[in-house]
Amino acid sequence: MNDPQTRTEPSKSPEKSRVPEGRWAITVAFLRRDVKSFFPGDDSDGVSKELNEAGCEPAVPASGIPVESLVDFNKLPDLAFRREVLDWRDNFHAAVTITVARLQDAFIQQMHAELGNTNLFRKMLARPSDEILQDSFVRIVRLPLITALRKEEAKLNAIAEKWALFGKVELVFDSRKLNAECASLHDVGFKPSNQTLILSRIQVLMLGPAGVAEHFRDQGLHLSRKLLEAKET
Repeated sequence: MNDPQTRTEPSKSPEKSRVPEGRWAITVAFLRRDVKSFFPGDDSDGVSKELNEAGCEPAVPASGIPVESLVDFNKLPDLAFRREVLDWRDNFHAAVTITVARLQDAFIQQMHAELGNTNLFRKMLARPSDEILQDSFVRIVRLPLITALRKEEAKLNAIAEKWALFGKVELVFDSRKLNAECASLHDVGFKPSNQTLILSRIQVLMLGPAGVAEHFRDQGLHLSRKLLEAKET
């Protein structure tokens, strides 16, 4: 006799667990629909045609009209040339300022050393500062700065040669300002009591508004303009 409490439920047959064939067919048909049916309106055909194999839209607009480039490729060489010249100008401005500042520090150190060696007689009857510091200025400031300027000239002339402009314009720094050396110190006696005044005069001479650095920065600007104008003629 079977116990009703221990009776087990009969397992469902696999056939009953399956999705009805009709419903499965509807799902497959939905997934296989043409892509264009997902896009409403008259543009569905155009959009479906624009889909590439990866499912992404190509760059060409739906209208099929190519977008005109805003870049004039004929002007690209001129723009590249101009960029090279302007880069040289900007780099030169920074380089000459750093160089003059470094030379100024070395010249000031030499000035302090010279003052320390000044004997009692010179302290009483001081000579003009420019006479004492002239040789040091030539050795510490003038010669190294001219060497640096010649290297910058070579860089600018290399750009001119690259763009077939070498020899069409003179690209040379005028270093005659350095011939005056430290003439602005002529009226200052070279003695320890004038140390602060001598120091301030040197700073104005080297990095002041009309000093050595500013003078050659202006020249660098002028040379870059000359080269740019030579390309236009």
